[in-house]
Amino acid sequence: MGLERRIAALEDRAEIAQLRAHYCHVLDHRQWDELASLFTEDGLFDGLARVQGRDAILRFFRDTVSPSAEGIWHFCTSPTIQLAEDRNHASGRISMQYLSLVDGVSYISAGHYDDAFRREDGAWRFARRKIDFHYMAPLSEGFVGRPTYIRPEGQPRTSAPA
Repeated sequence: MGLERRIAALEDRAEIAQLRAHYCHVLDHRQWDELASLFTEDGLFDGLARVQGRDAILRFFRDTVSPSAEGIWHFCTSPTIQLAEDRNHASGRISMQYLSLVDGVSYISAGHYDDAFRREDGAWRFARRKIDFHYMAPLSEGFVGRPTYIRPEGQPRTSAPA
């Protein structure tokens, strides 16, 4: 791959990273119009509900999420990005922790987003954003389970490592 193509790939990856970060910020700050604009015109959001199209995404977040969620906080890590040869499509996964306050109850959750991106009008946007939750529970219930610490041979330890 030539130098120009390598630089273009780095620029694409940086733009997609900014798109993902911007999504978290505008969602957490309830900027629903801005959130919807991050999707392609025919984009798909597949999370707690499945909605397709920029207008439907806007209505879902504004009319359904907004009234029930008093607070939303996203923390995303470990992103991957695979660029297609055509430089107009990409995909990837990013892990997330999601804290929320819904109807006066604090929730904690974690999972990952599987994303498909498409360049539309010169900008990278979400063509599809799918959430898979590993868990989602009221904070008062804590995480589901705790790790069992083991010895290198596989037998359980009686205490956590120091």
